[in-house]
Amino acid sequence: MASSSSSPSSSSSAPSRYLILPTAGFVTGGLSSATAEHALRQLLPMQQEGRASLGGLSLRVLASAASDGTKVVELTPDEAALVQSQLPGLRIVPERRYTPARAPRVEVLNRVAPTQEAPLRELTVRIVADGAEPRPLSDCMVVVLTDADSRTGAQGVTDAQGEVRLQLPGSVTRAPLVVAYPLHGGWPREWQDVELEAVTQLHVVGLDRSFADARRRLYGEPEPSAGAGVKVAVIDTGVGPHADLPVAVGRNTTLVEPVEEWHDEEGHGTHVAGVIAAQLREGGFNLAGEAPQVALHAYRVFERGEGGASNAAIREAIRQAVLDGCDIINMSLGGAGSDPAISEAIQFARLSGAICVCAAGNEGGPVSYPANDPLSLAVSALGVKDAWPEGSAQARHLSEPPGEYDTFVARFSNRGPQIRLGAPGVGIVSTIPQDRWGVMDGTSMASPVAAGVLARALAASPELLQAPRDAKRSEAILALAAERADDLGFAPTLQGKGLAR
Repeated sequence: MASSSSSPSSSSSAPSRYLILPTAGFVTGGLSSATAEHALRQLLPMQQEGRASLGGLSLRVLASAASDGTKVVELTPDEAALVQSQLPGLRIVPERRYTPARAPRVEVLNRVAPTQEAPLRELTVRIVADGAEPRPLSDCMVVVLTDADSRTGAQGVTDAQGEVRLQLPGSVTRAPLVVAYPLHGGWPREWQDVELEAVTQLHVVGLDRSFADARRRLYGEPEPSAGAGVKVAVIDTGVGPHADLPVAVGRNTTLVEPVEEWHDEEGHGTHVAGVIAAQLREGGFNLAGEAPQVALHAYRVFERGEGGASNAAIREAIRQAVLDGCDIINMSLGGAGSDPAISEAIQFARLSGAICVCAAGNEGGPVSYPANDPLSLAVSALGVKDAWPEGSAQARHLSEPPGEYDTFVARFSNRGPQIRLGAPGVGIVSTIPQDRWGVMDGTSMASPVAAGVLARALAASPELLQAPRDAKRSEAILALAAERADDLGFAPTLQGKGLAR
């Protein structure tokens, strides 16, 4: 019989991060244990190497949630099992990370390497946005592929002069594919067979407030009062600052950063929020969100230096949004599998009269989590044919067959029986921090369109808006969304009941 290399009492497993969920509450009910609850309350976050004791074990407590006392701790798998056996009232689940639900982009998979025959040389690519006043674009990701099939090449982000310096083989004089993804001020664009010079200047189409993107083509301009009286939460990378996007309540729920640091340092959350709640103002870009008069609540769950948002932060954000009285909670983020920590918070929202609107994901496969949670409202991404300037990168998301109003299901959009609604998510113009505007693609954009459209429908239903905040109210909001949907002719697994209306 083969021998084991380690015994149950001794493990070399490296510590991992876990969530310890409260023992008492709407889910666990009679399973609560006074001993376990007391032990959980005694756990407080420690400084660096500080340790706390739980179930006879010494462990690091990294964070504690304000709304329900959920803890983030560091344990080995063996220690987690031991704690759970000694304090059976506790529920310990692994920490998981979630990412923004952006559409896939062309990116370098293999960076070029120098060889004796082809040493690298530095080339400069300058990106200029055309328009009444052409100008260089900063914060634009530029991808230069020397081999499009293997995605070999170099990429970088432009500086304040709209320039990025890239290292490419000196023997390469032409690039089969160059792509620019501006964060603001211009439309993404692709170029084929580009001659590379010491300084290669490329032009993208600048944003024009008179151009109607897919959202405007399907919905037109909302009434200035749309959404009044409704509270909408955006759980994301933060929001603003942006003069066109007032925030009623802002919180950082990462559990490790100051609560007041809720502004956006990345751009995604501000874009999502603008789709819902941007307001018209003199001197602004003059593109309103779908429900410009909602009370916008911003919950930042992405912490600095981390590759994704912790399920502890998302759980806390959902719970806090409910406690703050939000009616609709938008989550343009996702991951694989399921997650009891977040599922409990979604259930808390549903039992409290609120609903979670979630991006379906962008892998072209099954609906991702938390959109696939049975209590979520999952939204797929649609597009409108040619609702972008000629040459724009949005063309790669086009698919067949077409639906009503020249719509199509975005090639990247996830699909499945969990889809409840579809909404435009290809070539969507919205707010970017520092009073800028930009274009993004993804179910990340479709989800807030559906949330904003639903918010204005809820605002126009005062009896439902003022109904007691319970599960019956949540079900009625979902029924309102379904009965207003516009069938575009696609299969239910692609559009659910249809276009959000």
